Amino acid sequence: MESILKPARWLIWFTALAMLAVACGTDNAPPAAGPTGASPEPGASETAAAPPTGEPVVGGTVVYGSDQEPAVLNPVSTEGNVLVTTKVTTNILPRAYTITPDFEYRPDLLVEDATFTEDPFVVTYKIKPEAAWSDGTPISADDFKFTWQSFIDEDNDIASRAGYELIESVEVMDEKTAKVTFKQNYAPWKDLFSPILPKHELEDKNLNKVWNDEITISGGPFMFESWDKGTQLEIVRNEEYWGEKAKLDSILFRFIPDSNTLVQQLRGGEIDMMDPQPQLELAEQVGAMEGIIAESSLGSQWEHIDFNTLVPPLDKQYVRQAMMMGIDRQLITDQLITPINPDAEPLNNVIYLTNQEEYEPHWDKFGFDPAAAVALLEENGCTREGEGTFTCDGEPLSFRIRTTGGNELRELTEQIVQQQLAEIGVEIKIDNAEGAEAFSVLDKPDSEVCGGNGDGKVQDGEVCDFDLFLFAWVGSPDPGGSNEIWRCDGDQNYTVTCSEEATELLDMTDAILDPQERAEVYNAADAALADLTPTIPLYQKPSFFAWKDSIVGPEDNPTNQTIFWNSAEWALTE
Repeated sequence: MESILKPARWLIWFTALAMLAVACGTDNAPPAAGPTGASPEPGASETAAAPPTGEPVVGGTVVYGSDQEPAVLNPVSTEGNVLVTTKVTTNILPRAYTITPDFEYRPDLLVEDATFTEDPFVVTYKIKPEAAWSDGTPISADDFKFTWQSFIDEDNDIASRAGYELIESVEVMDEKTAKVTFKQNYAPWKDLFSPILPKHELEDKNLNKVWNDEITISGGPFMFESWDKGTQLEIVRNEEYWGEKAKLDSILFRFIPDSNTLVQQLRGGEIDMMDPQPQLELAEQVGAMEGIIAESSLGSQWEHIDFNTLVPPLDKQYVRQAMMMGIDRQLITDQLITPINPDAEPLNNVIYLTNQEEYEPHWDKFGFDPAAAVALLEENGCTREGEGTFTCDGEPLSFRIRTTGGNELRELTEQIVQQQLAEIGVEIKIDNAEGAEAFSVLDKPDSEVCGGNGDGKVQDGEVCDFDLFLFAWVGSPDPGGSNEIWRCDGDQNYTVTCSEEATELLDMTDAILDPQERAEVYNAADAALADLTPTIPLYQKPSFFAWKDSIVGPEDNPTNQTIFWNSAEWALTE
């Protein structure tokens, strides 16, 4: 099911610099930026298939099997900050930069790379003269200014304002030139203005309600056509697109939450492509199919289990550390992931990934050690009868774990975690929900969703309805998306933990332009977070993308740009 984009909460989408939450497939976006680093190596592997023998044609429909359905289509909102939403909107909404599968930032709306100066830090964007919305209105510097104003408006429900709140002004130099002045240096500036919002379409509308069920305009190669909720969503070619027109007539998103059904429908020709949660049996089945191409890449997505530290006794650091030591992350990785991608290994950093040169394994001190886990609990006064459940300060170590139901990989992970933690006296109850419903409880505790009033302050009784949550973050190649997850008051700090040391370091990183110096500060922050243990990092999750070889153009993109990053180039063959 879906993952969460980081700020672009992997989140997600997508909201720039928000990580996206992902629960299935290459999704799991709360649709916001991700904790990824400067130059990861994609490491893609491909299942060979005979190349198409026919010539590409204009027209036709590709049916994409999606294991999750969006809750809303507004990609900048909290509820829309999931990767499955981004998979739809990336075809429709324009952005300053596109992130390629090689993790390079390629100008999309821009004539060329934006230029910047320091002291003050000013970025100048020059928009392509031909860029226009589907109603003929030019995509302009006014849209850049409106996008910034929308993100910083506190009345708007925004997944992450990271970066936008550091902008001092957006000056309209002319119709196609926007001059953006920052309050300080801002290293991950290329993740901003993705997407661009149309001023003339939205300025008189409530951003919290518009685009929940449809997107009324397009600046991309496709347009929203229809949404039969619970069944399918269709986008069609934007005939007024300012760039190279899409070759397909339409793309149909068919919602199929069960991964086994996805495989059956791919085999039976009912769907043409899918990118579900990677699973060994699924990969073997797809690999045995005639006429199917499959790719797997290690990208900017990582699987983890978050603690809700407002739920006692998860508010105790030693309880969280004991639980981490009670889980054999190597076994989970070996059994569920390395058969799909042999480069996968347990993740021991929550800012950089294992195939990045900046990666330092600070979390490996909490390796699998059940005896040490039990000793840590006993040292802190926890008691249990025989081999039963521990009680700490009068609170039993009994917790619910949630993920997206029907996701076989995640459900197997839960079962392993449940069995292993029982051995150290921690009871785990599986409490899953399907699709977007699973993420309905994942928000800041002061939000209305979680019983608060949205005042930004956590009061007694304000807590989201989960104990442990298994999902993934996915983001951009820049580590800046991590900041809002791990800052004490971060927009995506769903664990509600606070390391003042890490926060001070993370606050420094935005203004550091030197990559090596920035990486050193990020790693110091990661070391502080490891001591706090707000989450259990599991592994860098490989993508899995499969499609019929009668389709030319698809290419896996394991970032928050998704497989739809180049959908305009897809074509059927004769």
